[in-house]
Amino acid sequence: MYNYKLLKIKIRFINLTKLLNEKFFKFIFSVSIIIIGVWLTFPSELTSAQKSAYTNAYFTTIMLTFGGISIGIVLGFILAFLKFLNIKILSFFIDEYIDIIRGTPVLLQLMIFAFVILATLSDNFYAAVIALGLNSSAYVAEIVRSGINSVDRGQMEAARAMGLSYSVSMRLIIFPQAIKNILPALANEFISLFKETSVVGLIGIFDLTMQSKSLQATLFTPEPILFAGVVYYANVKIFSVMAKLLENRLNRHD
Repeated sequence: MYNYKLLKIKIRFINLTKLLNEKFFKFIFSVSIIIIGVWLTFPSELTSAQKSAYTNAYFTTIMLTFGGISIGIVLGFILAFLKFLNIKILSFFIDEYIDIIRGTPVLLQLMIFAFVILATLSDNFYAAVIALGLNSSAYVAEIVRSGINSVDRGQMEAARAMGLSYSVSMRLIIFPQAIKNILPALANEFISLFKETSVVGLIGIFDLTMQSKSLQATLFTPEPILFAGVVYYANVKIFSVMAKLLENRLNRHD
């Protein structure tokens, strides 16, 4: 009996060691790629003003991402919960909204908001945030819907049989279980939106991609564009690790 327990401890220790070694190798490999990428692509001939513009462009990309995902999450959750009310006419309009948003390119949506709907605004930044947020809301609504549908229907039936109302059943029984599937998917949507912001330069916003293109034309070198790629990769890697940690934390009691 003692030898059996000792053997189990050794096996767990070996598995943990392998896991830590694998994670450490992945971490070192990713950091090495980023360091080498920065060393090879950073345009050293940038002036202080250009470096400042580069930094501002990066923060513009971050603000577009957070602004868009905030609108997307709020509106997406509202749309998903409204759809679960099972009101046919309301569900029809929500489905059409989602199909229109997902069926048209995000660049086209940006141009419609910047040059048609919100053409009177002097700064297209706000038009971009709204357009990106509405685009994200369609995907968030489907993420929430699929997450809630992943919960066994018997859970809702049991809750209603106990006398709980639909809203209370959803809030206390269904949603806490669905959140395990919803949050990691929302993290992936955030990452996707971060990359999709690269098209806002076509409506006159100097984000990271547009600023890199401008510097490339000024310096006559591809380094700014390549460096932007390294910055995107580094950020996506960080966001991916955070999403993985969140997913592991949610599943630790499974």
